[in-house]
Amino acid sequence: MENSQWTQRYGPTALVTGASSGIGEQFARLLAQRGFDLVLTARREPLLLAIKEELEREFGISVTCIVCDLCDPDQVGHLTQEVLRLDIGLVISNAGYGVAKGAYLDIPPDALEAMYRANSLAPARIARALLPVMVAQRRGGFIFTGSIEGDAVFPWSTAYAASKAFLHSLVQGLWYEVRDSGVDVLLLAPGATDTEAPLKQGISRDQLVGIMSPAVVAEQALAHLGVAPHFTPGLSNRLFIGLLRLLPRKWSIALSGYGMQRAIGKSRSA
Repeated sequence: MENSQWTQRYGPTALVTGASSGIGEQFARLLAQRGFDLVLTARREPLLLAIKEELEREFGISVTCIVCDLCDPDQVGHLTQEVLRLDIGLVISNAGYGVAKGAYLDIPPDALEAMYRANSLAPARIARALLPVMVAQRRGGFIFTGSIEGDAVFPWSTAYAASKAFLHSLVQGLWYEVRDSGVDVLLLAPGATDTEAPLKQGISRDQLVGIMSPAVVAEQALAHLGVAPHFTPGLSNRLFIGLLRLLPRKWSIALSGYGMQRAIGKSRSA
């Protein structure tokens, strides 16, 4: 679609969660270029306000910032109440994070549950709140950011992969249920992306195979909205997940577990 056609197709305003950096920030920039007014959410208010000022100045759009920690159910409830007052036609449910890579049993229970609330339950609540309006209007779109880890089993990243597996099942089921309603749904499943997230999970940049820029990931995701239910950017990522699916289950688990454990070890020794 041409830039001018996006707001005609989806409506005037887009919501982007996790918009303060990485893939979410790039989604915000690309949607501003396409003429959307924006509602941006993240935990870090100074970064949101800086992006708001830049996008309003450069593109002449309106940007509303809502500070929201998706680990907190009350804040998620406040967010959905606020955006239901607006004409949200496109949602980029991008926010999420991973705990440190390593053994599942070494992760504190509170940290696990907070991640599950942010990665799994919050996107589900946002979808449940906003999709009915879109379906009723027969217009709208949703992009959910998952991970290649949601498409396979990844020992030593068991907790994070499980949070994304929930999201993958939810989104692809929703795609089928609303496919004839005029609402486009896409699951974005990126691999290694040049953001701060891998470093926070204990993986050094030199261990990231086929690393992609967040701008390219976001651009390719927008190009696939309305085309398919699932998109994984990067040929190497698609080939790797394809291999894991072809192998017997115990072999694929062993292969992904070996690779993850090796990356953790090399990152720690770097």
